[in-house]
Amino acid sequence: MFQGLLKKDFLLIKTYLWIWLAGVVLLYAAGASFASYRDRFDLVFPFLIALFAGHAVILPITAAILLKAEEKGQYWLHGTAGGKKLLSSKLLISAVVTIASLFVTNVLTLFSLWVSEFEDYSIWPHGEFPLFEGVLFNGGVLFGALYFAIWGLFLWALFHSMSQYPGLKRFRWIIIIAVYFITQTIITRIAEWSAVKTFLQSSSFQVGSPESNIGQFDGVRFTMSSGEFLVWPVILSIVGLCLLFFAAGWLLDRKVEV
Repeated sequence: MFQGLLKKDFLLIKTYLWIWLAGVVLLYAAGASFASYRDRFDLVFPFLIALFAGHAVILPITAAILLKAEEKGQYWLHGTAGGKKLLSSKLLISAVVTIASLFVTNVLTLFSLWVSEFEDYSIWPHGEFPLFEGVLFNGGVLFGALYFAIWGLFLWALFHSMSQYPGLKRFRWIIIIAVYFITQTIITRIAEWSAVKTFLQSSSFQVGSPESNIGQFDGVRFTMSSGEFLVWPVILSIVGLCLLFFAAGWLLDRKVEV
């Protein structure tokens, strides 16, 4: 049954996937053409940075498209799959779309580095290409996208669950916005407590070299400095997102109509 859900969601999003990947290539081609016209191919990298930043919304947008299709058909009202399976399918397919797009963007980035003759590894920490840092960067982009997508799933389920209560129905958007911002405010306030700060910073590991590295490419000087990767904030964020996901599934299991 779960495989059927995955197949259904992939078929729904497949056309959008090819359109988006074509858009990535076209945007890169536009940046590469501009850089070639200026006879400075390194100018393509701001376009690539914009592409990487855009992936923070690709996963939520993909999930939103699938949820919109779910609204039209109200499939969960007539299907036997639980809410968690239904939402898991959408989250997995959205993640696949995002990973595919990240893969294409990374390939284009490596190609740009090669064309720009960016092969003087002396500018990198310890003279090595920062592969681990690159993987960590892509993981951070994907995690940020998952954060927004899971929050979207929860707020979507909460929004439609309130349709059962006529007194709340006309105020649903206000309640949804209030739930998100009040939750974020509470989390921010708690994180500012000294005891909580100490706990959150109690476990970490160094990413890259502990020393700053000054590099130069095509007359442009830049400084690369590493930082500490805090473990507890990531773990607690994962726990919080799991709770949100299960809450969304529970709300959906109530067979609310939209």
